[in-house]
Amino acid sequence: MRLEDGSYAARTDGFDMNAMNPNYLQAELLWMQIRAAGVEHVVISPGSRSTPLARTAHSSELFTTHVVIDERSAAFFALGLAKGNHKPVALVCTSGSAAAHYYPAIIEAAQSGVPLVILSADRPQRLRNKGAMQTIDQTALFGKYARMSLDLPEPKADASVLRETLSWVKRALHVMVSAPQGPVQINVPMDEPLAPLELEASHCSALLIELKSEIEEIEPSAQAVCDVGANVKHLVESCYCGLIVCGPDAARTPPERIAIHELARNLGWPLLADAASGLRFSGEPNMPYYDIFLRHESLAHIAPDLVLEFGMTPTSKTLSQYLNRHHSKTIRVQRDRLPRDPDERANETIVTDVAKYVNDLRGMVKVSRDSLLLDPFWKAVGVVRSLLAKFHIPRESELAFVRAALDGMPDHSNLVLASSMAIRYADMIAAPAGKNIHAYAQRGTNGIDGVISHAVGIAECSGRQTLLVCGDLAFWHDLQGVRLARDCDLLTILLLNNNGGGIFNFLPVAEHKDSFEELHGTPLNVKLGETAREMGMACYSLKTVDECREHFEKMLPCIYEVETGRTENSAAHRYFVDSLLREFD
Repeated sequence: MRLEDGSYAARTDGFDMNAMNPNYLQAELLWMQIRAAGVEHVVISPGSRSTPLARTAHSSELFTTHVVIDERSAAFFALGLAKGNHKPVALVCTSGSAAAHYYPAIIEAAQSGVPLVILSADRPQRLRNKGAMQTIDQTALFGKYARMSLDLPEPKADASVLRETLSWVKRALHVMVSAPQGPVQINVPMDEPLAPLELEASHCSALLIELKSEIEEIEPSAQAVCDVGANVKHLVESCYCGLIVCGPDAARTPPERIAIHELARNLGWPLLADAASGLRFSGEPNMPYYDIFLRHESLAHIAPDLVLEFGMTPTSKTLSQYLNRHHSKTIRVQRDRLPRDPDERANETIVTDVAKYVNDLRGMVKVSRDSLLLDPFWKAVGVVRSLLAKFHIPRESELAFVRAALDGMPDHSNLVLASSMAIRYADMIAAPAGKNIHAYAQRGTNGIDGVISHAVGIAECSGRQTLLVCGDLAFWHDLQGVRLARDCDLLTILLLNNNGGGIFNFLPVAEHKDSFEELHGTPLNVKLGETAREMGMACYSLKTVDECREHFEKMLPCIYEVETGRTENSAAHRYFVDSLLREFD
């Protein structure tokens, strides 16, 4: 138990200290140390071998525990909890293949810098590599995607063994919360008995009291702070066509968002912010619609001479092509050393405390003129805005429903965008509305898996109304997540059901009809609304854009399904964009 002076005491609440065996003694110490690393939520998938870990966490007042049967769903749910809470989350599973189902979410966490601690229960050493049931080689199961992997010694009621175990666990937790943050695996072998059992209870209690002084507060290491060099200052002050580009996850915290906004205002530079950047929805100086206007020849050839880039790779292919075409001098500023530059645009990458660096830069530079890109880009935004009022998005287009849903979202809510077309629609059409909307996406690997579970985790931990926009394949891929969504009164889902992989209709492979449906279209031919209702979640069909906007002002906990045809949707989308560009002049 955490005491007021910050120390820990052997816990007597919720657990019978007279029924302790070494498995429970070690589990107790592990959880005390994990809580001291900032973990507040524990996601448990049921199993026998993990019983000591699960029981001690669940009976503790230190944690909020969540029981999620399916491990893949559990891991994406934990990922969402960590994002919504900005704190690490623990996962617990049994031995065998259970932890392997965590793998997709672990990769996403590693690629996007989200801290998780995985406690994988295991068989004792004597049963490994002998064909024992529910036993595989779990050591370093996640390979390079775990920042650190431990295989603990088997629990013993021995102070020296437990002290060494704690020492290694503390190292792993330090790694988890240090830049670049990410997942760590702690493999926990345990022999029977796995249920509570009286075994030298007084000795175990004494060991807990003795070892509580070993528990160490573990906080995220302070980010390295780089001074703004004279070279960067000179480049910013001397350029004529400066541009700020913010990809996904560019601004994870309010200080980062405010700093980048203020920099753009002070410099007079255009700010092109991805829908999942953390900057798009809060109003000027964000410039929406760049995915449309940068396609026009009159703007595509206006070159920036300096680009300040933040976050991950932009969602917009049009924007990436624009930046790659001009080979502009580019400075990347990022919070960790994770690779973020697949096109190798950056002349310099600065790893630092983003908010502090940007504020320092803003305070140092003296700029007396706006970027020469500012005026033509803002005029382009105005043209697109007026054309959008003139040319309604075709009603058979999924883009129209996404725009209506985003327009209707209330202030102080979350937006979760699935990969594939959902995030592309939002990136193309979402405009700043002066609302405090927190946007999330899985852009570490850009996969469609786990999106519902991920969204539920974000909603539960943030306590905000949350809209998930996803396609039918992403929905089907995480059908287990519907069970979690059913019990969450904060999540609304906009389900874009085009009966297959709609994104492929936008790609050149769509011209090759011979095997397109079998290999890429992949129609499900499943009534997803009925499936969701059978799982206990309300689902309604949306027929018009007007009713879509009305529904999303209320954000009821349910699914709104929009059924479209893939071929008709892609044709309507192309017609809409082409119509805008023809009228652009």
